[in-house]
This record gives sequence, structure tokens and C-alpha cells, in this order.
Amino acid sequence: MYKGCINMLKKRNKKGFTLVELLAVIVILAVVILIAVTAVIPRMNNAKKKALVDEALMYLKAAKESIVFDGDQSPSCINVSNLNEKYIKKSSDSYTGVVKNEYINGELSQTINLTNGNLYIVGTDNLTSSDVKSTIPKGFAASCGDYNPILAENADTNTLSYKLLMSEGASTIDANLNTINQRTSTVDFTVAEDNQSKSGLYKAEDDDGASFYYRGIVNNNWVEFGGFYWRVVRINGNGSIRLIYSGLKNSTHTGNDAVILTSNNTYLTPYGDTSSHTTETKDISGLTNTNITTTYSNGRFGNTYVGYMYNPTKVLSTYPNKEVSSSSTNNLNNFIGFKLINNNKQYYFFKDFDVNTNCKLGSNQDESGTCTLVCRELGVDCIQSNYNTMATTQGNYSTTADGVTTNPINYVFTGDFKYTCWDFSTEVTKANSDGTTSVYMSCPLVSEIVGTVKDNATTSKIKFHGLFSASHESSIENVRDSNAKKEVDLWYQNNILNKNDGKQTPSSLEQYLSDEIFCNDRSPFSTVFPINNTSSYVYYPYRRVSNIYAPTLKCSNLSNDGFTLSANSQSIVSSSNKGNNLLKYPVGLITVDELSYAGAVNNLQNPNMYLNVNKTYWTMSPFHFYFNGVAYVSFMFNTGSMAYGSNTTGGYSIRPVINLKASVLYDSGSGTEADPYKVKLSL
Repeated sequence: MYKGCINMLKKRNKKGFTLVELLAVIVILAVVILIAVTAVIPRMNNAKKKALVDEALMYLKAAKESIVFDGDQSPSCINVSNLNEKYIKKSSDSYTGVVKNEYINGELSQTINLTNGNLYIVGTDNLTSSDVKSTIPKGFAASCGDYNPILAENADTNTLSYKLLMSEGASTIDANLNTINQRTSTVDFTVAEDNQSKSGLYKAEDDDGASFYYRGIVNNNWVEFGGFYWRVVRINGNGSIRLIYSGLKNSTHTGNDAVILTSNNTYLTPYGDTSSHTTETKDISGLTNTNITTTYSNGRFGNTYVGYMYNPTKVLSTYPNKEVSSSSTNNLNNFIGFKLINNNKQYYFFKDFDVNTNCKLGSNQDESGTCTLVCRELGVDCIQSNYNTMATTQGNYSTTADGVTTNPINYVFTGDFKYTCWDFSTEVTKANSDGTTSVYMSCPLVSEIVGTVKDNATTSKIKFHGLFSASHESSIENVRDSNAKKEVDLWYQNNILNKNDGKQTPSSLEQYLSDEIFCNDRSPFSTVFPINNTSSYVYYPYRRVSNIYAPTLKCSNLSNDGFTLSANSQSIVSSSNKGNNLLKYPVGLITVDELSYAGAVNNLQNPNMYLNVNKTYWTMSPFHFYFNGVAYVSFMFNTGSMAYGSNTTGGYSIRPVINLKASVLYDSGSGTEADPYKVKLSL
């Protein structure tokens, strides 16, 4: 055909073409082009598809390498852009998408969403060119913030997770997502959310992908499971459902009926005695051991006690470990300002103290370490006075000594009696046969007065002597269970573990549960350990919800603070291998970040918000280690506001939090308190 065209051109080179001949040439060329296009373009398209498959397989391999090198700090969901340069030799901005790593029965399972802007692919490591699509597949996620398996093209629409998303009211999942995204774009975490029109599902990213959380006044997130009522806190990024305990099926689900009452209560029959379910209206915690405390932790002194688990080991130290001088870093501005002095109280002030000889360190088995101030003769070795008298008596302070500051005005303390225990102390006085009185005072942290504040008789510049955690790292080691964890575990042991769903062919309640991250985030906001000169050591959860109003569902230190199930636990639930693998059971507490997402604000009442049950209960989040030597943990106050208290404060309750599997199916119900969602149970 080509030769025919050429010969025709040669013959007509001098004479020119007739119209018929010209049309014939055009037709012949069109046929040639059509044949070329038919043969070449499919090959080109197949090559492009294969290239995308090759890139996807390369990113899957890189994500697997990130687990090896980053360990537990490698998140479950990874944006492919984060793999460039470090794990992918060539860096390209032309590819976007995510790799999802998860462990199923101990085996790594990977899923990838990848696009080059024109072609899309979703699948596992068995990808082929047939998996490549030219249009965006349903649920395709270009970033972890959009990824959730329940949105995928092949997602099971019968799951409870899918039902929750569809409960927004629109007829399609995309329309409901649009509503959620619009609502999320206007969220204001400085507001105690109680606006009915703004209540519902919102979206935020967690360690697994896109999480959908409930906020405000909602009454469509009730779930009945295991003989109890629960509220859905959020759909996790992997499609599992986070639930918080809300009482018995037949209770009022408020006050004592919505929490686990800890001590000084009559505990009722454990789940399994179904005859009690129709009449009891109180908590069914089923605890058999009434010798439990209502405090969060086992101790108050030391940073370590803000932990869901903690390390009791401490050291004897002085803080700050420096002397007052004219140095800019050693003047009185750089010492702790103790501000809880009660001027109506007569304190004992001692002349001598040595941390190395007057303190008992204790041990991991004996946490009763303390320091003792000894006064053999009152009036000679110690005196009794209010602080105002001490601070204003001439001769007890100097306005010119090295270390005095002018802004603010701090005077150097020069009095002989400069050691005391301001609070949390044990005082013993003894009348001697010679008419003298001896005084002994014990406390974990002794204060040495180094300065006074002009015209302020309730603040003293001090140094601490006594028992401290050795470092931030040692303070967050997970050695022992806190009281809160003990109670949560005990409740789970008596009410979920080894209990069945009550069906004709019984199945364990645990078969419906998954192992997800419970974040006890102890990342520090303060830079000076254990206490800075502003008088406290602040943890980031408090900073996020009370200062910058930017909560997060991500856990910054998964390997230590992300509590997940131990592979050797007594539970039949498979360990996710996502975090520290230290939990005995797949149960924990809510965080202040989750409270903030739900509509709570520090010190602002919000009684109508769905997580308020008119009863104060502990969260899992640390607050700070304060200058009075007390560790503080956050809680949900009974008025619907976030607050914080000493972790040895009594009277607070707990609300266990569990997670339903993403595969759990919807059975019935509309999600209201009167008609809660029911999980489809076995036959």
C-alpha cells in the first residue's frame, strides 16, 4: 500500500493530481493512521498502566521498609509523599495516595490507593494492570485524611459503620460526606458546642486515616451491646467503632446509672444472670472486689503519676539545682514561685535539712518514700509562724544581695528558718521531759525559701528538695498499672471477658471487638523537667485543648503512650501491633482530645453535650505536674466541662471505652436512646 502511494506520487510529480486521485491518497493515509493508532495506542496505555502498577508495588515495599526502620512509630496510614527520598530513591510529586498497613492475626496486610493524576489504582500486593482505572474509584483517598475502608468501592454497606455515616440523612454516601465536610470546615473548638443545628458527625484524621466523630447535642449514636448501653464516640480511621459505656439497658443512663461506681457502692450481679436485666436500674459492674479506690493513680508526688501505667522509681534531688546569685540565669526570677501559701495557717519553719540524710527514697515495692524535717527544740531548731510574718520581718530578707530582681521585685531571703512543708505533710509534736517541744514534719518535697516577693505574702521563691522522677523518659515508663487501669480491667474481666452474646449458639462478646489505640499522651509542652520557673510541667493534651484549641486524634508517641493489646493477653481479640502492646484487655478510657471534639471546653459548662452524664469521670489524659508537687489528670466534670484534679482525688468515676470491629453488621434500631442500634449477633 505504501509503495502504491509512492508510485502514484512519482507518476504525478510533473502532471499534478486529479481530485479523485487526491481523495484516494487521503483515504489510504487515513487507513494507515487508523492501523497505527489501533496497534500503538493500546500498547502505550498498557505501558502507562503497568508503570502505575510498578510504582504502586514500589510504594508498598517502601511502606513495609518504613515499619522495619521506624518500628512502632510508623503510622498505620502513610501518605506516599512521605516515603519519597527516605524510602524511594527517586522523589516524585506526580504520585499521590496512601498505603495502609495493618496486622491481621499477626500478619501484615497492605492496601494502596495511588494516582498519577490520570490513572487510579486500589489494591494489595497482587496488583495487575486490570486494577487500574481511568476514573476515580469510590472511596479513593489521595491522603490519609480522606482514607477509611468503609468508603471503599467494595465496602460492605451492611456494617454498622456504614449505617452510622448514612444516618446523616442523605440518600448517598457522597452526599452525607459532603455534609460532614462542610460541617467540619466551620468547627470552633473554643465553643462549648450546644447548637442543635451544628450537631452531628464531623471528620478528623487519626493514626489509621479519616475518623468520623460525634459532636454536640446528638441522640442518634446509642448502641446496645453485651447487656449495656453505649454512645458512639467516633468511627475510627480503619472503620472500627469507638464506644463509651453509658449504663444498663434498663437504667436512666445518667448520673450513677451511666458510669462505673468505684468504691463504697453495692456491686450488682455480673452480666450472665439475665434475670437481673429487667429490674436493675444501677450499674452492673459486677465487681467482686470492693477494696478499690476512686483515685486515678497510686501516688501524687512526681511526674510519673500522670500515667495510665507509671514508673514508681524516683531519685533524691534538689530543684533547681543552683544557688541564688547575680547571674542572669541564677537570679530570683529563675526560681519557682510557690503561690499556694495560706496566711491564716501557722507553718513550722526549720533551720536544718539535708536531702541525702533526711529523706527515705522508697522502692518499686514500697512507694512511701518521704523526707522528714527534724526539730529537736521548738524555738531553737524551728519556729512556728505564718509566712507573712516571716517574709516581712527585718533581717529575714535583703534588698541588695546578689540575686535580687527589680521586675518583679524579689528580695533574697536571709532568715535562718528557711525549710518547710507547705502542704500534704504529716506533723508530729512531742512534749519532752525537760519542758521543750520537738517537732517532726514529713512530706515528699521540702521547700527551701530563697526569696520573698514584695507586697505578696502568699508567694515565695523556693527550691525543692526531695523525691522526683529522674527524667521525663523515666517518668513515662510503663511499669505498674494505675488505679484507673486496674478498675477498668476489673470491670472488663467481670463483664466482657468469657461472656457470650446470649444467642442460641453462643459466641464470645469479644469476637465483636477489635484492638485499637488508647492514647495516654504524655508528650511534654514544658521544656524544663521536672518543673519550670512558671511553676508547672505541662503536658501537651492540656496545651491542645486549653491554649491553642487544636485537639488531635493522633498519638504522638505510639510505642510508649499508645496503649494496645498485648500479644500474650488473656483476651481472644487479636493484637493490632500498633502501639505499646501492654494492655491486658482491649479497653481503656476517653481522652480530653475526644472530649474537645465532642464539644467540651475547659471550664465552660455544656450540660446538653452528649458525653455529659451529670457525673464526674476520669479521662486518660495527663494535665500537668504542679509546683505543689502534685500530679494532675483531666476529667469530665458533671456540668459538661473539662477540668483537672489531683490524681489522688477521690469520688470520681470511670466509663470504659471499647471498640467494635469494622466488620460488625447492623441489625436494627435507629440509634436513639429509646431505639438504639443493635449489633447483628451470631445465631
